[in-house]
Amino acid sequence: MTKTAPTPELKRWYAARRKAAALVLADPVYIPIFERVEREIATLENQNDTISRARAVAAGHKAVA
Repeated sequence: MTKTAPTPELKRWYAARRKAAALVLADPVYIPIFERVEREIATLENQNDTISRARAVAAGHKAVA
């Protein structure tokens, strides 16, 4: 299965993760923010994977029909 390109929203979360990582290195008080950003990224990546799998199943079904 091919990996789809990240959505603009996901790209923004990746940028936020880089910024949050820098903040954590400067002061560990920012760890909860970094963790939240990572959870959001994981959620969006999982949604994208689920949609990709659904498309693959639907495409396979159309090919058989």
